[in-house]
Amino acid sequence: MKFVVAMLNTVGASRSEIVSLLRARGGLGADELAAELGVSKQCVRKHLDVLERDGYVEHAPERKERGRPAHRYRLTLKAEELFPKRYDLFARAILRQVGAVWGERGLNTVFCGCADEMITRLRPELEGLGFDARVRRLTEALRELGYEAEAERLPDGSYLLTEWNCPQAEVAREYRQLCDRELFVYRELLGAEVFRESRIAGGAARCAYRVLKPKKSRS
Repeated sequence: MKFVVAMLNTVGASRSEIVSLLRARGGLGADELAAELGVSKQCVRKHLDVLERDGYVEHAPERKERGRPAHRYRLTLKAEELFPKRYDLFARAILRQVGAVWGERGLNTVFCGCADEMITRLRPELEGLGFDARVRRLTEALRELGYEAEAERLPDGSYLLTEWNCPQAEVAREYRQLCDRELFVYRELLGAEVFRESRIAGGAARCAYRVLKPKKSRS
């Protein structure tokens, strides 16, 4: 049910049916889709145009023995995001095995390594920037990663960094270390004191961080 609702919210009811048919059949022409759905070919083409514009569908000509080649539609790699993915189950299974074999030390090594990787990837984008610009760029990077992040500058020059979505919430509910490493990453990247005020994995509606402006820092 959650999958159906998610797809409906993303592409709408009629286009969801088209996506499901293309997923099940591998590729179909507009006339075949129209017959399956019981609607006109023109109606199907309008929906296909929208799906193609949004990057979920692509078409390629299919050569026929007679007449003009017909277009055959299929899903793109981007369309995978419309279908449920439970990567958290796999991630938690791996972490349980790490914990069972190498204990708490092994888990900490994994989480520290993930944090270091994120710092290494993002640090070049923040180097040389002033405090305000660093906060803005980090917020943009978090949005690109699916955090639905926003930063509000407060009267004292500090920031309230809010994340309305946590891509790894299911894992973080079981492994608090993930949240602790996230806090460490933000402190390292911003070169500032950062304090967590709430976290989604702890039952809050949002993850919230207060970012204090360094005493000696250009904006």
